[in-house]
Amino acid sequence: GDGPAVELGVRGRHKEVDAGEWKTGESSSTKGSSTNSYAKLTINGEVLYEVDLVNMVEIVSGVDLMEAHRNALGL
Repeated sequence: GDGPAVELGVRGRHKEVDAGEWKTGESSSTKGSSTNSYAKLTINGEVLYEVDLVNMVEIVSGVDLMEAHRNALGL
């Protein structure tokens, strides 16, 4: 179609999972919440943001906001 190509990649751990009730032959839904340690949003091939808590990376509109902090720590 003509819509934008959107990709969101995340890594982390689930904090809570609610599987609800499962019955044979019926639809069911699962709810959950997660704590993310990494997230990257790309739209039409352009990275809007990338946040990596483990590696101290925070890139917004092509600018790494944590670069000076990593350099100061010798990372």
